[in-house]
Amino acid sequence: MNTVTYIPSKDELLLKFCPLKGKKSKKSGNFILWYDKQGNICGIEIESYQKELEELTKNFNVIKLDGIWEGIKITDKDIKQTRRELISKFEKKW
Repeated sequence: MNTVTYIPSKDELLLKFCPLKGKKSKKSGNFILWYDKQGNICGIEIESYQKELEELTKNFNVIKLDGIWEGIKITDKDIKQTRRELISKFEKKW
């Protein structure tokens, strides 16, 4: 029983993988999970779906860093420089 339901009046998207029983199990931001006693995910609800979709597409090529990397910004210049360094190291080995 896999279903996808969008409720425009609430702007919610609900994905069901099996019947949802009981209360919502876990909420994190606009995401709500239902899971059973074995830990299997039964359903996912996304509140403010259009906003979340807009954020996802706006930041599609951006990865948020956590932990010790929080607040660090990696630019295209950094990536190109690191690639050059790696290629140089590979060339030295061969």
